[in-house]
Amino acid sequence: MIILPVNLRNRWDRTPENLRGAMWMLLMAIFFVAADSIIKILSRRLDPLEIVFFRNVFSILWLIPAIANAGGVKAFRTNNPWLQLTRATLGGIAMICIFYSLKLLPLADATAVMFSRVIWMIPCAVLLLGETIQWRRWTATIVGFVGVILMVQPTELLNFGSVKTGMVFALTNAFLAAIIFTLIKILKGRGESNLTILLWHASVSVLMTSIPTWFLWIMPTPFEILLLVALGLIVTIAHSCLIQALAVGQATAVTPFEYSRVLFAGLVGFIFFSEVPTIWTCIGTLLLIASALYIAKREALAGNNQEG
Repeated sequence: MIILPVNLRNRWDRTPENLRGAMWMLLMAIFFVAADSIIKILSRRLDPLEIVFFRNVFSILWLIPAIANAGGVKAFRTNNPWLQLTRATLGGIAMICIFYSLKLLPLADATAVMFSRVIWMIPCAVLLLGETIQWRRWTATIVGFVGVILMVQPTELLNFGSVKTGMVFALTNAFLAAIIFTLIKILKGRGESNLTILLWHASVSVLMTSIPTWFLWIMPTPFEILLLVALGLIVTIAHSCLIQALAVGQATAVTPFEYSRVLFAGLVGFIFFSEVPTIWTCIGTLLLIASALYIAKREALAGNNQEG
């Protein structure tokens, strides 16, 4: 927000924290959908593990100017090494899961299934962060989640005998993401910088996937290398937006706005991957929009008080 004119910066600073967090989450959603689209294209030929490896290598490379500005290796310094390692390891596993689900499922479906994380996000926020959640926010969050469930067609999810492998990967990602979101909030509360969190995440993910990539290696084409470079930059920006959203707003207040990622994914899937939305997608979309707009209105009216 440094590049904003002074008058806009002042207005931004006066905006309620949860509303600012929601806006950061919307930006994150746009960047992540762009990244997911690149992953889907790359996974047509490259193994997702190799994509994860390159994604994190290029993320680190894009962060070199920030690393240099922070004093080189000093950027990795942390007062919470085990917490950083836990968050980074879970993040690496979650990333592998979602990359495989993007390969195996339509873009909108893979994105929508991930949002079962809301089931775990609220208990994590209550138990680990001590957040107080009022009934209005509970209700709006549940309505948004119902919209997500409708998008992935409940009859398919209830038929456990034929659950798609891609959905298993997406659901695993969702469970881990809820824990990761909570750990990020804790790390930010303890004064850890965005750069340190990003560096630990990317570095541990590179170490986790380096050996598998050696055995699964497929030489990327020049176009694929260009996409991998872009992927590293886009995801780095997206994660920065996510970290900032969780830093300025309550996790349970800003998380529902990530639902917009499903809307963007559906649009991109239709335009670029010929994935036609179903009636379930349309109904779910309406519920998601209603949920997000309601929460935004409540936060704008209530300011930063505890009313949800």
